[in-house]
Amino acid sequence: MMELTDLARLLLRNKEVTVSIRKYSYYDPVENTFNLSFFWKHRTDISEREGFRYDILTRYTSAFIMDYSQYDSIKDRNILAQQIFLSLEYYRNRRAAFHFRPLISSIVGKGDRIKIKEYSRKAATDAEYFLKKLNIAILEDSEVFSTFGKDFKLISTSTEESIHMTEVIMTELASHITLDTTFQIHDMPFNEINVFNQAKPFRKDAAKLNEEEELEENLTRNVDTKTARDAEDANVLGDTGDNTSRKSPHNRQNNHNDEVSDYYEGFGRNSGENDFEDRGRVNQHATLEVVRPKINISKYQEYRVIYESYNQVAQKVIGDITQILNYKMNAYQTRRTSGKLMKNPVGPLMENSHKLFVKKNIESKDLDAVFTIIIDQSFSMTEHLIGCRNAAIILNNILRTLHVPHRIISYHEDTFEVMKQYYPNKIYEHLDFEKSKYYYPVSLMNLEASGDNRDGLILRNEIDNLNQRSEKDRFIIMFSDGLPSAEEYNQSGIVDTHEAVQEARKSGIQVINMFIDQNNEENTLSAIRNIYDTDMIVVEDAEEIAFALPNLLKRILAKILM
Repeated sequence: MMELTDLARLLLRNKEVTVSIRKYSYYDPVENTFNLSFFWKHRTDISEREGFRYDILTRYTSAFIMDYSQYDSIKDRNILAQQIFLSLEYYRNRRAAFHFRPLISSIVGKGDRIKIKEYSRKAATDAEYFLKKLNIAILEDSEVFSTFGKDFKLISTSTEESIHMTEVIMTELASHITLDTTFQIHDMPFNEINVFNQAKPFRKDAAKLNEEEELEENLTRNVDTKTARDAEDANVLGDTGDNTSRKSPHNRQNNHNDEVSDYYEGFGRNSGENDFEDRGRVNQHATLEVVRPKINISKYQEYRVIYESYNQVAQKVIGDITQILNYKMNAYQTRRTSGKLMKNPVGPLMENSHKLFVKKNIESKDLDAVFTIIIDQSFSMTEHLIGCRNAAIILNNILRTLHVPHRIISYHEDTFEVMKQYYPNKIYEHLDFEKSKYYYPVSLMNLEASGDNRDGLILRNEIDNLNQRSEKDRFIIMFSDGLPSAEEYNQSGIVDTHEAVQEARKSGIQVINMFIDQNNEENTLSAIRNIYDTDMIVVEDAEEIAFALPNLLKRILAKILM
């Protein structure tokens, strides 16, 4: 799905288009979605990837050459008329695609043969028979279609001409076959297009295919691709577009007055926030509320027990990093051409070298780095939260001691509050960057699994926070046990999260996923690898994280210093 999304964005020159799978293949201009057909799933004669690619390659010009303002005149016609019209428009798509990218005609041959075989199956009605034969003629690149002793022109150069050709064909068919049918080969949301046209009409298409100026302009515009392979093949890289805030349709305010003791934590009285919302289509109805959870002081002793039980592991990392820091602070560079004269320059003098000086490195005792630790708090993490919590406690111990600012959060989408076009998400801020220098995230002791996980939305919020930091090295460590899953956020969620990780990398932020793979599902693991690439660590049990993470952190910090 990520590769297909990149391909669609590349060909349509539209970095906001999304890809979905439906019964029929078509480009939906209202939703800006390229729908791929279920027809290609679970086949033995072609792979799903090849089939879905076929749909995109033969229809991508829809966004450029279709005059959707003309579609209103077809909206109320019967299914046969709509199918004939859509067949002619599909042919116009194919011809335009082949014209502007000639290589496509050789790529889609296999898909054409499979479609022709499918359309050659016995028809239940005369209308179905006609539609199948018409589309076979289109796939065979015929200029005319002969039936009932008549030759019908198939090549249209505009939407308006396709409508006229449809009327001619329907008039002739009326005296030969029954025009009622439920059989479909193509689809289009005519009613949605009609509503959109009334509010803001689509622009018209080019009158003729040989008038290429507008189409050429669209085809030469820059586009954003996300997967490395497609970006390299296309030789185009770009920014992902803005994610500025979109006002919630519910205008909900997130006012919270959390009474929190500052006994050990120093959180004080505070209010919830909702500063970030993702205006991308897949998250346009998602809201984000930041809550600072109350601290249960009775949990402090339990926190201390966990802290002490892993303290030896943490201190080993702290000691190793401190040793590297001390070395860098005290190290001398010898045999320099300037600096302080060596106490015993015998070696250089015997070698007739003028490098008789030494210089002491002046290094800061602090690391110029910042971390965000994210814990997926969804229902699927029920059995894993304790292990993730313990790992976060260890990280706080190490980073706080080394004076590295860090933020610890957990998150979920509130499935009990989800309504149409309203998907509330919550971030629980257990520690912010400033308090991380002095305090412990005791509120982690109250972690409870709930709801779903909209990973891309959360990542973008944290990327936005880190982009406001001045530290040279910035990291996100994310604990999860599966793929993103939330309201209207399954396949699209995988792509959205992948894109968020790419956005982080473009900003110089490294996102590392600690993935708990208890069920060893290869498909899930493969998708996670596609999202995070090599920046992931797989553990079979959450308890392993508490021992695997300190070593990872040590490697990260050592790499920064060396």
